[in-house]
Amino acid sequence: MIIMPTTYSPSAVKRAFSVIHEFEMSGIAMAAIYNPSAPVAAIIRVDLEEFNGTPRHRVIAKLDLNRKLAVGDNVLAVERFWQDSEALQVEGIIVDPRQQFSGLATMLYELLVTECGITLASDNEHYEGGKALWQHIAKQSEKLAVFVLDAEAGLFYPYNGQKLAYDGKGIPESAIWSEHPDKTNWGVILIAEDKRKIAALAA
Repeated sequence: MIIMPTTYSPSAVKRAFSVIHEFEMSGIAMAAIYNPSAPVAAIIRVDLEEFNGTPRHRVIAKLDLNRKLAVGDNVLAVERFWQDSEALQVEGIIVDPRQQFSGLATMLYELLVTECGITLASDNEHYEGGKALWQHIAKQSEKLAVFVLDAEAGLFYPYNGQKLAYDGKGIPESAIWSEHPDKTNWGVILIAEDKRKIAALAA
């Protein structure tokens, strides 16, 4: 579990992370950073703050990832689905409560996919916060295309050899989400890919 506030030392940021994007929010300099070894991505304040007498970077948002795509205890063979990109599964994301509605979670997803060439996969256990985030990305993101994968069957919706994007309209919600204790859609996960790549393949 990620506990806020989380901080990073300047040396850790320099040693383990790459800066993938810099921006300002309310006049405060921010940086999106990514550590491919962990793997983990975060948004930090560029200017240092004192924490227990030590200068450190405050973490505003943090995204934990896993290289093993899994549904329950079943690990997926990633190469079955993606030959030309790294696929990572989202384990958890947290945003500073003061910035909950600033779009930072969506920004991290978009940057990892478009700037780092990563395909992102959801967990198969969808809690309300994660579900809302994936729905928002599917409906609003101009950079990401979201697809529905039945990982147990190895097929994308509509499960006939084609691949239909989930945009909040074309795929019924009942085909994606299950309410506990129902496990009808236990093997269903969501996949985020770069819209530019999808458009290039379709051209």
